[in-house]
Amino acid sequence: MHTPGDDAGPTDAGPTDAGPTDAGAADSEESRVEVYVTTDTSAAPHKAGEPRLYVMYDAAHPEGERLYFTEAEWEAFVLGVKDGEFDLDESGNLP
Repeated sequence: MHTPGDDAGPTDAGPTDAGPTDAGAADSEESRVEVYVTTDTSAAPHKAGEPRLYVMYDAAHPEGERLYFTEAEWEAFVLGVKDGEFDLDESGNLP
């Protein structure tokens, strides 16, 4: 999803420009995460000094809240995902 005034880009942990990354099915009504990269920091004034932000949101509910990550925060998040930090156990809970 491209928000007016944003530079949308993929989020493979590196800053490039293209469309959003969708982690779910396009026609699903269930929550699904999308991320885009933007240079417009007006929606996150506490991060105004950053050259670009990674914006994560639920594409099934695009009017909902968004999470804004700096490049360093995004890199740390991606490393945590790759390291299994957010993997769930058999019951669906974080270990």
